Amino acid sequence: MRADAVKYFSTGASRVVEVSSDENYEKQINAAKENGSLAVVDFSAKWCGPCKVIAPVYAQLSTLYPQARFLKVDIDEPALERTVTENGIASVPTFVFIKDGQEKAKFSGADVAKLKESLDTLA
Repeated sequence: MRADAVKYFSTGASRVVEVSSDENYEKQINAAKENGSLAVVDFSAKWCGPCKVIAPVYAQLSTLYPQARFLKVDIDEPALERTVTENGIASVPTFVFIKDGQEKAKFSGADVAKLKESLDTLA
């Protein structure tokens, strides 16, 4: 993590929603669409080192962008297989930004600066 990323941290509790199934994912994306808010999806895995590194940053950013809905999807969860496939996830972590039901941005890697830049642009 870059040293300048620390300045973005807050002390609030995480607002990240752990998605448990394809149906729950659809419900979360639809709720964001109805509210006109950005959905930020972190596709990750428990065994992924870079995912573990960026997870606390993602959690902290969720407190700084209350207008956005932050979701976390475990790619190894069988109940999320369709969600992972439909989003074309080939590596983790991958971040997908969805607004008005449409993918607006997507990138792979634990890049704090790119995550923050995408939030500043889209949220």
